[in-house]
Amino acid sequence: MPQSSNSLPTPAVRKDQPVHPNGRHVVGIDIGCKRHAAAACTRDGREFGRVIFCANDRHGVERLQTQLLLPLGGPPAVLIGLEATGHYWLPFHGELTRLGYQVVVINPLQTRAKFRARLRKTATDKLDARSIAEFVQQGKAHTARIPDTPTHILRLTVRQRWHYMALTSDLKRLALTYLDRLFPEFHHQFNSPLNATGRALLHQLGLAPQDLLAQPERVLEIASAASRRRVGKARVDELLEQARHSLGLVPLAATLVTQLRSVVHLIESLEIEVARLDEELEKWVKQKQSPLVSMGLSAPIIATIHAESDPMSDFTHPWQYAAYAGLDPSLSESGNMRSSHTPISKRGSPYLRHVLYLAALSRYRQNRSFQALYQKSCRKGHHHTSALIVVAHKIARIIWRVLTDERPFRQTPPPSKKKGEN
Repeated sequence: MPQSSNSLPTPAVRKDQPVHPNGRHVVGIDIGCKRHAAAACTRDGREFGRVIFCANDRHGVERLQTQLLLPLGGPPAVLIGLEATGHYWLPFHGELTRLGYQVVVINPLQTRAKFRARLRKTATDKLDARSIAEFVQQGKAHTARIPDTPTHILRLTVRQRWHYMALTSDLKRLALTYLDRLFPEFHHQFNSPLNATGRALLHQLGLAPQDLLAQPERVLEIASAASRRRVGKARVDELLEQARHSLGLVPLAATLVTQLRSVVHLIESLEIEVARLDEELEKWVKQKQSPLVSMGLSAPIIATIHAESDPMSDFTHPWQYAAYAGLDPSLSESGNMRSSHTPISKRGSPYLRHVLYLAALSRYRQNRSFQALYQKSCRKGHHHTSALIVVAHKIARIIWRVLTDERPFRQTPPPSKKKGEN
């Protein structure tokens, strides 16, 4: 149903300000996997009708419209609040927005505190839907950040890339457990046992000690070609000597080689997909002409920062942006006691937090300001990871400034203003 011509325009909402009903009725929707619960309250706070359940499809939207939304007056008179549960809210949100309704997407962290305030420990879809409606009606709900379509597409792309990277790491660990049972001494010969040389030997001969000992000349030929002649006869002789004394599980060798080849094949397939996605992201960064290129960051990191952050205008202060990444310290105090050594909050986007940590890991030795901050943190007793988190917090604040001002990053920070200067 298209929005009527006499509907009121949707007011602009700042992300750091709550959304007020402004005299409208409110419908709260508790999102589920296959069906949602919806409850309504009128502009004066009274319950309207009964809680209805609607499927996550067009029939469900029609049922919601017929029984709640249209009787309340349609788009001009209704404000809808729904909880951002996983990814299940996306289709319903898209359809209701297309129909002309203003939808407040609420972070579950906001409603969780209200649900915990109930006297009895109860949690049902009906109660949750009514609680969401009351929460929005009281003007306490802050709308979550909803990306536009291009940013959403970019976000899906970069998240797929990081998922593939995580799967690759898991598969490599699995492969190493097979290799430890097959030929445990192989680790001592290569820093990365699943590098090009190890994979070539696996695919062509297998890595069982008896298979390598049976064809020593072939092992030398394969290793020399795969390593571009960096692995010579002395290294291969040492490898074969280790194979003679190995205690690998000989009865299970054939099965372990088959499983190891299968896992390595999956790893190689994922690496091809990651390389393809990296190429796409490289093109996107060049078209975007992002000022973050001046910071020396890789294309996947730059693309992830934009995908998880845009538009940067949502953040009014650099510390607010760092908090969105979950890099702000949590607070622990009771009475006169206040802890100064607390972990970071880890709220917000885990993907953004991850790439900011990677940015700190790759840049803290390249920039004098970052290096000085890292060393200062270490002198305070912070270990390596904690010191890098401090650097990542500073990088987050710099990124906010660079993207807000739309200017390149300067290696030398601007001089600090003295007291009394404007």
